[in-house]
Amino acid sequence: MIRAGILGLGYMGGCHLQKINATDGIQVTSAHDIDTGKKVAAEADNMIFYSSRQEFLAQPDLDLVIIATPNQFHKSYAIEALKAGKHVLCEKPVTLNTDELDQVIRVARETGKIFTVHQNRRWDADYLALKKAIADGWLGKPVAVESRVLGERGIVFGWRADPAYGGGMLYDWGVHQVDQLLQLFDGRQVVQVMAQTWSVNTPAVDDYFKLDLIFDDQSSAHAECGVFALEKLPRWFVYGDSGTLRIDDFSAKTGRISKINKNTTVEVSHGIDPLVGTSRTMAPLKPEQVERHDLPQVPDASRTFYQNLVSACQGQVQPLVTPESVRRTMQIIDAAFKSARTRQSMDVQI
Repeated sequence: MIRAGILGLGYMGGCHLQKINATDGIQVTSAHDIDTGKKVAAEADNMIFYSSRQEFLAQPDLDLVIIATPNQFHKSYAIEALKAGKHVLCEKPVTLNTDELDQVIRVARETGKIFTVHQNRRWDADYLALKKAIADGWLGKPVAVESRVLGERGIVFGWRADPAYGGGMLYDWGVHQVDQLLQLFDGRQVVQVMAQTWSVNTPAVDDYFKLDLIFDDQSSAHAECGVFALEKLPRWFVYGDSGTLRIDDFSAKTGRISKINKNTTVEVSHGIDPLVGTSRTMAPLKPEQVERHDLPQVPDASRTFYQNLVSACQGQVQPLVTPESVRRTMQIIDAAFKSARTRQSMDVQI
């Protein structure tokens, strides 16, 4: 049984507790938070509450520390936990920049302890459906992939609206979107990064961003995230050289794959189309010329991250989310912030 402790018993700390309670081989036995008012809630969930972080980390029977604090504490707390002889699972963003992450990775190597990051959205249903559609050849070569996360409440909650805590959407959702895109284009190098950020309704941090990645084979990826979009674009859109894909939302229940019917011939349009007007290029195809296919069905993989974490802490496997893969994501985020600040495209080799 892996004995885990949660450092930071806020919203995400509670989410980790809920997910771990549904996972075999691991149990949350303790917690620390600077808010001693969390003691009642912790003890109600059968956790020992520590008001001192040093005493929390000094527990001899604590195997794993889960860091779920505001972002600016991730680096220092991860290093403390590793030096205390504990495995570490850190919330994302893992740190505020690549230099901070390198410091943590160095300590993890010195101590020989596991250091991994909660990049859990590698196992979301929409992302797995996208990966399967591409792997199964439905789209041919993906020329451009678009990833969008668009909320509608118009606000950034709590400390995430404060730059001192590492707030903003690039840190909050950008790390997930970039991580997914890098996994999707595995083996390809990012050679150019271009980003724009806006503070639409949240003055101090970015609450809307657009980020474009160009890979060494000239394929591209677009990530977009905002909190005030009252009309939605697809969660995923892929422009392939032999098909097109649309996934509407996280459920992957709606959307489709479209391909040319191999039994038909596409010819130049003649005449004036009633919708497009005088354009033979953009005139729509006839219904019988296009095949519409349902999205692939994928099994529920939502427990994969924690199941792997338990096995890794038991010494049976390696963590699926490696520090090296997360480092690439942080390099992209660093370049994105610089691009947005300078209003220039960044040439990179990531």
